[in-house]
Amino acid sequence: MTIKIVLADDHVLMRQGLSQVLNADPGIDVIGECGDGVELIEQVIKLRPDVVVMDISMPKMSGLVAIDKLLSQRPDCKILVLSMHNELEYIEAMQDAGAKGYVLKESSSDVLIDAIRSIYHGRTAFIAAQPGSDQEKPSRASPITALTRREREVFFLVAAGNTSKQIAELLTMSLKTAENHRSNIYKKLNVSSSAELIRLAGKAGLLE
Repeated sequence: MTIKIVLADDHVLMRQGLSQVLNADPGIDVIGECGDGVELIEQVIKLRPDVVVMDISMPKMSGLVAIDKLLSQRPDCKILVLSMHNELEYIEAMQDAGAKGYVLKESSSDVLIDAIRSIYHGRTAFIAAQPGSDQEKPSRASPITALTRREREVFFLVAAGNTSKQIAELLTMSLKTAENHRSNIYKKLNVSSSAELIRLAGKAGLLE
């Protein structure tokens, strides 16, 4: 059975290189490539891949917001995150968001392909930390665990510096709804402004 992949990375050379590596494996077929979060969601809905391999730092839409939106529309979507960050907070954030795996960009192609196969067969593959390190098993709760999926989308957009009006436009909701979500997030996280929320996100390692 060939594993169908949609690949998302905003760096063209990185994306093309990954595509060549993955397509060289007879059991993998890259059926779609994209360079931003909006295009990723469109391709996943249209092409229905078995596994999504994606960077978390992309234009137009944060990778974390993209994960939430993908899972809200396709709860069975299997997502593998590629990242340059080996910090515990990033791994926790991806787990909380619903990703099934996390692999460092510096990893070998064999590690990446093994992770894809593991996720395809229903397992998880959070293998960014080095063996024996104290980061192998995330244990500290991320602040976003207290938020609903929609609130997490708003959280990352606020952390990225968007106004309520911009958030409403990006998430296709009314301004009042965006402001209500923002208010609920402030209450749950015990902050009183976007500046405090951004500081909280920074301390938790959630700023890209």
